[in-house]
Amino acid sequence: MDPRIAQFRIEIRDIDLELQRLVRHRLELARRIGEAKQHLGLPVRDYAAEQDVIERWRSGLSLAEVSEDRSDELTRWLMEESVRVEEASGESNLPKAASTDVLVVGGAGRMGRWLAEFLRSSGHRVGVFDPRAEPDAPGISVRTDLARAAQDAAVVVVATPMRAAPPVYKELWSSETEAVVFDVLSIKAPLLPWIHRGVREGFHVGSAHPLFGPSTRTLSGRNLLVLDCGDPVANQRIVELFRRSALKITTLPIESHDTLMAEVLALPHAVSLVFALASVGSKLSDHRRTEIAPVSFQRQLEVSRIVANENPDLSFDIQALNPSSEAMYQRLEAAVKSLREAAVLGNESRYRSLVETARSLLENGDAHRHLASDGPRVNGLGGTAKSSPRPHPKEATPRTRT
Repeated sequence: MDPRIAQFRIEIRDIDLELQRLVRHRLELARRIGEAKQHLGLPVRDYAAEQDVIERWRSGLSLAEVSEDRSDELTRWLMEESVRVEEASGESNLPKAASTDVLVVGGAGRMGRWLAEFLRSSGHRVGVFDPRAEPDAPGISVRTDLARAAQDAAVVVVATPMRAAPPVYKELWSSETEAVVFDVLSIKAPLLPWIHRGVREGFHVGSAHPLFGPSTRTLSGRNLLVLDCGDPVANQRIVELFRRSALKITTLPIESHDTLMAEVLALPHAVSLVFALASVGSKLSDHRRTEIAPVSFQRQLEVSRIVANENPDLSFDIQALNPSSEAMYQRLEAAVKSLREAAVLGNESRYRSLVETARSLLENGDAHRHLASDGPRVNGLGGTAKSSPRPHPKEATPRTRT
């Protein structure tokens, strides 16, 4: 090997070691910032400060002709790790929440395991009911009798696959549990008859939807929906379980949930899969296509890969079990048809009109206003539950065991 190349590689290795030391030092400073923010009652995320960091890195790396996209990738990774450390540091100094007995049904699934660990680390006593559950982990017990476990728990979280949830609710209502029962499923339509039955019979019933996956490294900037089923006790208990986290908690009526998810969950999944399936028909090899592709293709390709690598059973249920999927697909087909007709027929004015409509919707937020007009608006809780619930049967007529 050329001695100059060997020397350059030695210098690069030394630089890498120095960069690693500086990253560790940066994360230590983030930890101290997290402690200070917790003491002062400040939120973990400071988006203005984050934008300053992004601009600083863009400016500095531009001197080496690094593109803004590549600079932003590096910067966002550094900030995400800093937020993770700040979040963990701040939460570790919070007073522990009052410990309670929580049962996670479906606790051996990916989201179930995440919930069990999150609740355990929050100071609660956690039990898991799942035929796939392994022997007891520290702070988490495995339960084998659902009815008995539901009677012992103060909170029951249903984290099963969507199609497996109705039989669980049937057994929970038969158990006469006094616990607050809520699910974390992505689609609520399969549960609504059982939720409404539980409310009528005086059970404390709520619902939630974490808008993130179990692989999420930090909860800052992530959203949790609390779906109001008419029981203020359940709503408040769900909020209390997640209050210590950095999640943004929002409440809305459960009846509007699936319509919203058709837009923000099913539609992006569908578009990503359509892109992947249409791309397969290209005459270019994958290598050649990627080699010459612009940034827009690369970004869409990455999103499509993420969607395609998700659990197909869950993805299918998100599409198939949502009553609002049909209307979403009709709009998607109409949009593709309009674009196709404008482009293939060479109708430039029509194409420009479609682009201008899309730009107006995206820039002015009309798409969000249109979505909100289809159902009740979303109200930010800011960490507290706000609702005007219907009177809960339990408050009027106490339920007695038979």
